[in-house]
Amino acid sequence: MPFIECHIAAGLAPARREQLIRDIIQVTHDTIGSDPKIINVILHEHPRENISVSSRINGEDFRQSNTP
Repeated sequence: MPFIECHIAAGLAPARREQLIRDIIQVTHDTIGSDPKIINVILHEHPRENISVSSRINGEDFRQSNTP
């Protein structure tokens, strides 16, 4: 029983979120053959300012602070 968690930036339209979930289910089914009825998907939406990707914060490169 696959259980997939996906963390994304908040702001997707409801229809796009639904399509994303459907796509994740389809890819999982196609890849490992699981029955779609037993594939579980949870989307966690986070404010963009709470996300750092590749050490970038709000789109800017990480700058080390001088505080101890």
